Amino acid sequence: MEVDTTWDRERARRYYLALPTRAQRILKEAAKRDGYVSADDLRDTEDSSLRGHSAALKRILDRGIREGWWPDGMEAPIQAQGPGFGKVVGYRMPDHLISVFRMAINNTSRDW
Repeated sequence: MEVDTTWDRERARRYYLALPTRAQRILKEAAKRDGYVSADDLRDTEDSSLRGHSAALKRILDRGIREGWWPDGMEAPIQAQGPGFGKVVGYRMPDHLISVFRMAINNTSRDW
């Protein structure tokens, strides 16, 4: 038996809605911008930090496995991009997930 680890619109919607607001913004902006959003585009001010923004992205992926929303082995829908530990220059969503997440984010409701 093969386990379905594909992101579909329902899984993507649940993932998005489970995120805190700041992490939702990362996902939404990346989907809206064809898969990449720079750190500068996410900062509220020139000197503001993005520290802590991406931790929720991993935490919700893990929570979904524990809660049975999706199986273990799901691909992370977005990854921090940077030159090294702690320094984030942007976030990238794999090309094949952009349309799924774009549709899910545009059609959000909490009916589950």
